[in-house]
Amino acid sequence: MQNSKDNRAATSCSECQRRKQKCSREWPCNHCQARKVPHLCQFGPKKGHQESPTTSSESKVGQKRALVELSEELSLSRENSGQDEPQDGLKAWGYMPGHVHYKIGQLDRSSTQPSANGATNTESNSEVEKVLHAVPPRSLTDAIVNHFLTVVNYRYNAIYGPTFTEQYVQWWSDRAADKQLSPEFTCLLLRLCAYSVQYLTTPLRKTIEFEMASSSQQLTDRFATAAEQLSATFSPSESSLERVQEQFLKGAWLKSESKIVESWHALGCTIREAQELGIDKDTGLEGLAEFDIEIRRRLWTLLYIWDWQMSAWLGRPHLIDQKDCTFTFPNLRLDESAQNPNLVSPFAHMALQAMLARRIAQHMGDIQVISTLSGDQVLAVEAECDKFIEELPAVFRIRFPDKSLDEDHPHYVFQRCQLHVVIYMTMLDFLKSYLTRSPQDRVSDLDDHFRNMGVDLSLKLLKVARQLFDHEFPINAKFHLVVFCIFDTAAVLCSALIHDTRNDLPHREDIMDAVEGALDMLHQLSMTSKIGASSYRFLFRLVETAPVLSQRSSVKKRRVDKVEETSVSTGQSTTPVPAAADPFRQPEKTEEVTSSAETIPQIPTTDDLSFDLDNFLQQNPFGADSQLDLGGLEVIWDWDNLNLDAILGQNPPPPASTAGG
Repeated sequence: MQNSKDNRAATSCSECQRRKQKCSREWPCNHCQARKVPHLCQFGPKKGHQESPTTSSESKVGQKRALVELSEELSLSRENSGQDEPQDGLKAWGYMPGHVHYKIGQLDRSSTQPSANGATNTESNSEVEKVLHAVPPRSLTDAIVNHFLTVVNYRYNAIYGPTFTEQYVQWWSDRAADKQLSPEFTCLLLRLCAYSVQYLTTPLRKTIEFEMASSSQQLTDRFATAAEQLSATFSPSESSLERVQEQFLKGAWLKSESKIVESWHALGCTIREAQELGIDKDTGLEGLAEFDIEIRRRLWTLLYIWDWQMSAWLGRPHLIDQKDCTFTFPNLRLDESAQNPNLVSPFAHMALQAMLARRIAQHMGDIQVISTLSGDQVLAVEAECDKFIEELPAVFRIRFPDKSLDEDHPHYVFQRCQLHVVIYMTMLDFLKSYLTRSPQDRVSDLDDHFRNMGVDLSLKLLKVARQLFDHEFPINAKFHLVVFCIFDTAAVLCSALIHDTRNDLPHREDIMDAVEGALDMLHQLSMTSKIGASSYRFLFRLVETAPVLSQRSSVKKRRVDKVEETSVSTGQSTTPVPAAADPFRQPEKTEEVTSSAETIPQIPTTDDLSFDLDNFLQQNPFGADSQLDLGGLEVIWDWDNLNLDAILGQNPPPPASTAGG
């Protein structure tokens, strides 16, 4: 945890000094938290070794005179040569932040580096102008941004609402005044809108589609395309927190679009952007406010989690060096409530996932492949996970969680399900190899124990997956974890049943019921996303091919050549579709036709771009108190590890690209 006293002198924060209040001298301080502006709480830098008054003053005068002369010389040189300021020597060679060379000299670099010249400003402004057409009228954009900050952002909490709100209001103000707009923030805004539109509520979706005369899919594609166009103009050597955030949102958007491989590549770019800023090493913190340090640590925590999970669950290489990964966790005090100390940070569920990963890593040492762990190491990992579960905050407990805050803070419901799914999937990951091979192929005396433990965990996981599904379907069914936890776990259980030649697998009937339940959920999810369709096709083919599973009466019923009218409600439309004999045929999706404008919830519209922060917050009350097409399913999910060649024969599951949708 961050020591709040490391980077400041033991004095009051700037806000308390300005207001002449007694400060708690702990970031964020009591008064800033009470005023709900913890991001404004800043302390002065830590005082270093004091020089004598004479030496200090003479040094400052001399240094200032030298800087003025140097600045004049550089300016005159540029005027005479007609050339731009050369790139900083350290950046030109590619030294990373924190390198020893950055400690050479104590000159104020900002004084010797002129601002961008007119040509560069004009070029940047031109690139922004090219994508502004993608931004809807202000009232509609307000609604999309408000939905993100009050609902969608709680998935990862990658954006801090209060500061984003200030930047957002200023962006519209600058646009109204015909001032130059920040390319970085414009790109971040477009990414945010693209991601938010994927998860609109039905009334809001209908309103925005009616006003924009476009489907929500067309709109999210429009935002993403514009963001990509602007992002391509940024130089890799000039990074910023906004660029890290927009690249993270790009990866999240790609996951929701069932483009998991593309998302993994976007994750790599995001990690490199963060490393350019030294976020991974906590370097370059001198002069940064505690708030900025906290946000940097939160972003790296998110990237670490994604890299860990995509590597563990999809078998992809680590993008972050696991042997050199000793980052500092965020302290989460930014979100503390003076009125309700029981409230946990909206980022807590992500921080807990990172902590779980770090604790497991301590037991793995240099081993990167789970299947090579010894039985004792697997036991140690499972014991560590059990201990982690016991230490969870009350609101996130697996057994008898505290739900008293759910009504006023509904994001806890989703975050609790998400965290529980991640915990169980992590524990099951170390036991999969014991479920997906013949019991006769023994590795140790613990094989049967691990096999039984894997079955218990799988059944628990599918129960939690059902809770997540019930909470997210249909509006938020695009969230990748909803589909993956169902599909991955059911496929492992199918493999366990197929390899159970001695018929001694515990809870066989419960397993078959759980697989059938997973098929039902995936069948519904197949109507909402490509990844849902791909997963359903794979699991259905697996169940159909395996005699022990296909003999179930419910499976036979599913294959009856009979057409039923099933109302499938999705985030895009509510359309009756036939449940035909061919379970792989994708239904034709049709957009609803609205008969009259009266059925459309109204959002006040205006062409006036100017408005103030208070008015915006009054209309959009978000803030502290608001609350597998995978590039081919077979590419990212190593189904060969299920050892099902004999069952599937020469007819493996079709690639996801044929799933349609």
